[in-house]
Amino acid sequence: MILRSAALALCLLAPAEGRAHSELRTSAPAQGARLAAAPTEIVLRFNELVQLTALTLIDAEGRQTRVALPRDTTPRAVERLAAPPLSPGAWRFEWRAISADGHPVRGTVRFAIEGVR
Repeated sequence: MILRSAALALCLLAPAEGRAHSELRTSAPAQGARLAAAPTEIVLRFNELVQLTALTLIDAEGRQTRVALPRDTTPRAVERLAAPPLSPGAWRFEWRAISADGHPVRGTVRFAIEGVR
């Protein structure tokens, strides 16, 4: 019981930076964006260096398109990737990365392209 209390106290006193994982700060397209035209690139900005391991575009019908990642796997805080041609409609991209502390992180960004159908 004493050991458990001591461990809890240490966790509560540890600096927040030591417990935080990488997070996506901004993206282009942004979460919930309604675009007049398809994006030519996808930009991900993280709060620290990450190694992006996957990015997949998914349309409203669930069809998936994997986006090619750079050959250079150097961790970066900003990733810029060429977007494939996208048709009007609802889209999302799902990303996965390895954070600076070695933990896997992931997320989803939803956006729409409002073109003439």
